[in-house]
Amino acid sequence: MTRTRLPGADRRRQIAEAALRIIATAGVHRLTAVEIAREVGIADGSIFRHFEDKRAIVAAAVDVFEGMLLEDFPPEDPDPLERLKSFLLRRLALVRAHPEILRLAFNDRLVEAAGEEGAARVQASVQRSMSFVRACLAEAQEKGTITSAVPVDVMVWAVTGILRGAAFQEMAGASKSPPLTPEALWPSIAALLRGPPLHPTTHEHKERAK
Repeated sequence: MTRTRLPGADRRRQIAEAALRIIATAGVHRLTAVEIAREVGIADGSIFRHFEDKRAIVAAAVDVFEGMLLEDFPPEDPDPLERLKSFLLRRLALVRAHPEILRLAFNDRLVEAAGEEGAARVQASVQRSMSFVRACLAEAQEKGTITSAVPVDVMVWAVTGILRGAAFQEMAGASKSPPLTPEALWPSIAALLRGPPLHPTTHEHKERAK
């Protein structure tokens, strides 16, 4: 079988993405030239024609991780719930295409592999996303478009938990039913944030009956 010869930049990107998948699924101790070559489908001896050493591969993986999280970020819209919707739809689409990215955002494997500077970049990328989610929810709560019965921090946990669950399910392939599209998931997320509809009290019923 003839291997496709890719331009150098494309091959480096491919190797970096393979490194992310290996770190996410097996840990940095399995990040070897042999494993990367198997994942990419090239000879292991060719890995270091593109990278000086393993540290350089991890640095490139951090670049890819950061770039994927910050692509088209933050979304802009005057409505905080619409901003959150755009953010979540993009993140859920990212989960379907690259579930390892979100999985690494919720564990320390890439942080441990990346060294001090790389770890700071990974953590900053994740923190920017978390701060964005919190700001959207706080503003929506102030405007009365989502329930005020649940603290904002708890809502942040709920939203990030949905992303985490989607990433782990996508990587495990555990669900027997077809995965929901991001667009199909949003109405359920919005309903969760808005809370149950308020029912009129007995007094309000009597007042309306007059």
